[in-house]
Amino acid sequence: MNASVSCQPVNDFLIDNELMINVNFILLFCLQLCNVIIGHDRFLSLIPCDQVPVELLDCSITTDCVYGEELSSSCRTLNGSCLNTNQKPVSWFQRSYICRYCYQVPLDDLACTHNIACRHHQNSNRYKSNCTIADNTQLCLGSRTFYRNIECNWTSGYKKWNALLLSIFVGGLGFDRFYLGHIKEAFGKIFSFGGLGIWTLIDSVLIACGYLTPDDGSVYIE
Repeated sequence: MNASVSCQPVNDFLIDNELMINVNFILLFCLQLCNVIIGHDRFLSLIPCDQVPVELLDCSITTDCVYGEELSSSCRTLNGSCLNTNQKPVSWFQRSYICRYCYQVPLDDLACTHNIACRHHQNSNRYKSNCTIADNTQLCLGSRTFYRNIECNWTSGYKKWNALLLSIFVGGLGFDRFYLGHIKEAFGKIFSFGGLGIWTLIDSVLIACGYLTPDDGSVYIE
């Protein structure tokens, strides 16, 4: 009777110890599973290295090169990692670029402010615009924001062929000048009876050659 009673605490201790081992094993398994899930999500959130913006990179760009030469730069991500071509997370990678300053980038690759107050037919048909590189992954030398003189080429919907046809058929009544916004000249053509056809011929030639343009300073729609 005494032997059975003395064995009971030992059995309880072994059971409790086994339960603690099982609980610790379950907690360790859950912790490792969470780490795998978090690491997998972090891997999925990485973007390819060729899509990382320039402002998030530290690249070694040399100015000792020939204009137009294709070069490669070693870049380091400033915040985390990115995926290389083998879909592996890296902090260092190579990015190709062309030897040129940012202000030498073609106009089609720039994002510039527009000015519709300029007038195309004036002697100085250019305006100063604030430009920046449109592609935020493109490398270039110097500042990415700069001023550039851009040709005034905005349009307000006028078509050269419409103006030319109006000048040929009803130019004597000033319809071509009315269409282009030259109101005073249009009334002058009406009161002079179209110059007996002379004004029609002159305006047709001026429109065809591009000398007679819309009065608001815009250009024709191509």
